[in-house]
Amino acid sequence: MKIYRVNAFHLTEKFKLKDIGNFLNIQPITLSVWEAAFKFSDESYFFLYNFGSAVFFNVAEENQKTILDKLKKVNLPQNPGYTTTDEFSVEVTGEGKHEVNFNKAIIHDLTYQKARLVSMVVAESAALEYFELIVDDLLERNHQISDSLRTKGKLIKETKQLIKFIGFCLTTKQEIIANLYVVDAPDEVWEDQVLDRLYGELKRMFEIETRYRVLEYKLKLIQESVEIIVDLSKSSREIMLEMTIIALIAIDIIIALVGGKFI
Repeated sequence: MKIYRVNAFHLTEKFKLKDIGNFLNIQPITLSVWEAAFKFSDESYFFLYNFGSAVFFNVAEENQKTILDKLKKVNLPQNPGYTTTDEFSVEVTGEGKHEVNFNKAIIHDLTYQKARLVSMVVAESAALEYFELIVDDLLERNHQISDSLRTKGKLIKETKQLIKFIGFCLTTKQEIIANLYVVDAPDEVWEDQVLDRLYGELKRMFEIETRYRVLEYKLKLIQESVEIIVDLSKSSREIMLEMTIIALIAIDIIIALVGGKFI
């Protein structure tokens, strides 16, 4: 029996995979728009995904650190500063037993396809946690605005701050849709019953679909609140404009009345 460690790190919202292999001085064994795979041995792999996750399958910690240090020197897009991680184990028994338990997959034998499949799901889980933290932060900021409306009857932020908040909400939603919603099972899953079952059990164990639905629900709440905030901000500006016009008309009337007394 052998046990292999899988370590995932979500580092950013986007990797440009085309140039990273040269930057790391490692040639990928496979390279596509969304995935780059690197092989150290028949039992050791490193995977990069364009949605910002890096996964080490049975790679020594010192080698992981070396690669992560290099990745952090890449010109990465701006992000809120979260680095999320996930860990998993693969136990190879050489027996017919095949199942996925909490934080562990038990399989008969190890192949590149199985290592890749496990790494992909763990990477997706780490990326989901990254966006879960961002969305929870957005919910907290949204709650502060809502609470101010409830207790003070006014918005606590200036228009410029509200616009930036709305922009960040929209950008976050677009990033999730563009980067994670397109993650799909590799072609091998459709051709191999064992891989198909492994993929399904991994997705259920990490609660991938449930976490997507929760993210969608939270984003919908934020979107509805943002729409209300926009309407309130717009109404506030319209009221201010109307009050300004009324004040100017009143001033004109007063000037006219005062001026008439001296004619």
